[in-house]
Amino acid sequence: MEEYQIWSLFQSARIANALGTIATILLIWLALRTAVQTRTPVSGEEPNNIAKILSSAFCLLSVFFVYNAWTFFSANNPLTARALTNLKAQGTEISDIATGFIEYVGTTEPSGVGIPGMLFLLVITLMMLGQIWLPKEGK
Repeated sequence: MEEYQIWSLFQSARIANALGTIATILLIWLALRTAVQTRTPVSGEEPNNIAKILSSAFCLLSVFFVYNAWTFFSANNPLTARALTNLKAQGTEISDIATGFIEYVGTTEPSGVGIPGMLFLLVITLMMLGQIWLPKEGK
């Protein structure tokens, strides 16, 4: 494989990651909306426990999906750095940009979602479950 091919695959993965990120934003928004609608249904009645359980399951599964997607997305940089490192190890000369990219990434092993991302998902999860299960003010 040539360096150009590695960069082409890297950029293709970035496009897929961008579309996936948009999907995760929409999914988080939908889960938050579901949580709010569960708390205050259009009918004005109190939500029953089945609705709360189903909404909670949807919200938790949504956060789990987003976590998995972000873990997958985060592998693009280290795997590209690995491919460039392997290319160099085979004796192929790589560009200064490729060398800089390898140094910038700093690893060839995917590490998953970082602590800020996990904290964000934790806060979102608490917001969703709080909307569903905490009592309304004045009740």
